[in-house]
Amino acid sequence: MPNNILESVKNFNTITIFRHVFADMDAIGSQFGLKYYLESAYPDKKIYCLGSDCPVSQRNNVHMDVIDDEVVASSLAIVLDTSNAARIDDERYQLAKKSIRIDHHVQVETICDEEWIDDKASATCELLALYFQEKKVDIPVESALMLYLGLTADNIRFTTNNVRPATFDAAKYLFEQGVDVTKVEQLNFSKSMNDYKYETVVRNHTILKNKFFYSILECEDYENLGLSFTDAKDKVYCLAGIESVEMWALFTRMEDREHYSASLRSRNIPIRDVAMQFGGGGHECASGIKNLSREQVEEVIEILSKREVA
Repeated sequence: MPNNILESVKNFNTITIFRHVFADMDAIGSQFGLKYYLESAYPDKKIYCLGSDCPVSQRNNVHMDVIDDEVVASSLAIVLDTSNAARIDDERYQLAKKSIRIDHHVQVETICDEEWIDDKASATCELLALYFQEKKVDIPVESALMLYLGLTADNIRFTTNNVRPATFDAAKYLFEQGVDVTKVEQLNFSKSMNDYKYETVVRNHTILKNKFFYSILECEDYENLGLSFTDAKDKVYCLAGIESVEMWALFTRMEDREHYSASLRSRNIPIRDVAMQFGGGGHECASGIKNLSREQVEEVIEILSKREVA
């Protein structure tokens, strides 16, 4: 863990916080968890969260800031939970006087002036919590809540294979900051009736090929239930937990009505190399790809259906 990666904050009056496109709870949680802490610790500084509003931010009643290029250009930019430059949801981070990245994905390229990458962590929220714990600082309860939301969403209640002892240290620290774990459970894992119905649609489209389980969904499948593309692509988790299945994937038609997004998951078999082969990335057992043609979807299915347990 670096000792001073956030010390640069003291030298800037303006901090801009960035994250990846199609934001999940770890991206939003780390972004706003950091914002709320910085606002509390440095009340005279201007702290902005940048990117597009999305279903996850709307569901958590947080809103992205709108600022001019000149403001970004005078700032320290902090990029969170993003594995490569193309996935940052506002390319203006490049205008900043200085940039820092904190991330838990496998490093594929250098994006910022300073970087703290720990691909053994289960979430970027975990890294921030461990940093605050190491610094022995108290953070506002709203900051702790956002970080705990991101932590438990990304590691699915501490069940993914990148959960480690430090993950529970991070959770303990956040709990001690006043997190209401019942509220977290409701915010992260409760669902609307339309979400429930869509998960049934996803399951009804599944095909099992050897030990690979997959489902291909079209725009009308989720639009007819009032779901966005971002909501729909995240339903890959509803294909998990079947004893005979080692890998599973959800292919969702994107909003351009031409390409597909792929969410790939595995118990233990490495799949990140397949995602990278088609321009995606992520973790060894949880990766994603976007802008796939239907022919490429079939290629991914063919590759994964032939992959065996080591």
